[in-house]
Amino acid sequence: MSKNKKFVLQAVVFCLIFALTFFPIQEIFARKSLETPWNMTPKISGFYNEPKDEFSVMYFGSSHAYASFSPLEIWKQTGIKSYVFATQMQPMWASVTYLKEALKTQKPELVILECNMLYEDKDYMDASVNHSFMDDIPLSANKVALAQQAAEKGERFPLVFNFVKYHSRWAALKAEDFSFRRSETRDPYKGFVILPPKVGGDRIDRFDLTGVDASDTLPLSAKNEQYLREFIELCQAEGIDLWLTKAPSNLSPENLQIMNAAAEIAAEYGVPFEDFNREEDYAAIGITAEKNFFDQRHMDIVGATRFSDYFSGLLTARYPHLTTDPDNPAWAADYETYQAAVADAIANPVEGKTTTAAEDQNK
Repeated sequence: MSKNKKFVLQAVVFCLIFALTFFPIQEIFARKSLETPWNMTPKISGFYNEPKDEFSVMYFGSSHAYASFSPLEIWKQTGIKSYVFATQMQPMWASVTYLKEALKTQKPELVILECNMLYEDKDYMDASVNHSFMDDIPLSANKVALAQQAAEKGERFPLVFNFVKYHSRWAALKAEDFSFRRSETRDPYKGFVILPPKVGGDRIDRFDLTGVDASDTLPLSAKNEQYLREFIELCQAEGIDLWLTKAPSNLSPENLQIMNAAAEIAAEYGVPFEDFNREEDYAAIGITAEKNFFDQRHMDIVGATRFSDYFSGLLTARYPHLTTDPDNPAWAADYETYQAAVADAIANPVEGKTTTAAEDQNK
């Protein structure tokens, strides 16, 4: 064997041994969000274990997506199978990557983007937010590209290989860090987060939006606009219907003006945009800010259920062609599990101070 061939063989063997030892160790030390209701690791990692071509509809966005759209409630109403592939404060550039990741195994007929992230004007999110949408997606070219979009030079490597960040978790390691297997996890709620009702909190405020009409706009940040357009163009290139939405979240006038700007961009592409934050929307859905919100910005499970039921009617009216599977036994079993969790959440409301709109308008 020539020296060059021997060197190449030795290098390949070294890389193989390194991979077989490094990645299992990295997995043990990695942060895992396993405690409900914020068990995002099963919701994101579990998506990769779902059957191929399982979902007719997919939702993307931030916590406003995973606290608003209940796939199992929508399935019960329509027979449409869907998944919420969303993370905390997911920025627009991460939503593009999550869509690309989803398209590796799914062929959704419709994608729904919840647009709360468009209020944010940062070009780079905090490291903790970056890790919340980076840690649970597998190593791939998409992940490497997202790290470049998400952080400045010098901060990207730990987003791809998070052992750099978590290697000092020795004292915090638990049994679940050793037993958890991403390849075996799944989320029966299909990415949805059940937020219980709150009692004893302050009244949640509603902003007066009557003075804001559709022509009143505030511009999106350049980066948000760039990736919003990329998201739209990717859906259109793949032949996927797209619906931009803003779930109920007690918008401020400034928030609404940014949504108006997003609606104008959507209109350029012939994409529908729907905002559910006017008083008439709340009335039609059957929610109030005082009774159906977990905090200033997110609906509780009662509000989310009513919104999902209302949205189901709009979904089937606008997209009657969507594939349905109302008698699927696996989904029926997951729905029973989900209903039990919903009943438990309603029976056990949490106590705590709720912020007001003035305190929380930019969150």
